[in-house]
Amino acid sequence: MATKPRLHPPAGKHGELTEVLPGIYFVTGTVKLPGPLPVRFSRNMTVVKQGDRLVVVNSVRLDDAGLAALDKLGKVTDVVRLAANHGMDDPFYAERYGAKVWAVKGQRYTAGFNTSRPDTYFTPHHEMDATTELPIAGAKLTVIDSTPSEGLLVLDGGTIISGDCLQNWAAPDAYMSGLGKFMLKRMGFMKPHNIGPGWLRQGKPPHAQLRALLDLPFVNVLPVHGTPVLGDAPALYKPAIERVTVTSKGAAS
Repeated sequence: MATKPRLHPPAGKHGELTEVLPGIYFVTGTVKLPGPLPVRFSRNMTVVKQGDRLVVVNSVRLDDAGLAALDKLGKVTDVVRLAANHGMDDPFYAERYGAKVWAVKGQRYTAGFNTSRPDTYFTPHHEMDATTELPIAGAKLTVIDSTPSEGLLVLDGGTIISGDCLQNWAAPDAYMSGLGKFMLKRMGFMKPHNIGPGWLRQGKPPHAQLRALLDLPFVNVLPVHGTPVLGDAPALYKPAIERVTVTSKGAAS
């Protein structure tokens, strides 16, 4: 079915853009689950500076002050979508900056968490796989064959930017509602160095591909959910990967 345009979601509460690694900036914002209940929790955006260009990964719409801070860093030219359950703010950045949007091959922009809906609200400019030349110098895409596919961006220098796969919600934060905190804890999200439990249940990723993540050349993880993991990331995530590839049900080996 043809893409149907929609109004851009408004900016929510968010923090400041912070340089967490040389030329890499990180900001935490908010998302509310669809429906009448006040279920809000945090999500993160990473910005990679490439000279005068900026590449936005896991987009979060910023307010006017946040956009002014972003504009001081450079010109947004590209937006990279890694997780199929994220991306609602990609069209905003595409329209505001004329940025090109890159999504993992097979992902679609649908309302809510039903990624099989026939209607879409946006079409990316580029579809990516592991062979794609990316808009970040030296970066490589690792694709997990979950349903739908999930991407991890491996940057030159040893940093992974993750979607819903690798999370690090060690404790509640200021961007979560009371109900959001309760639900995240109850559903197993509130753990450090975690494999996203919602993504694991929905996507049923192959066990071998999860285990292979530990062989990637990285030491840091900048997750879409939780705080940055700076240093020793493979060792920190190894227990969670081993746990889910042994005990989770329904995923291929």
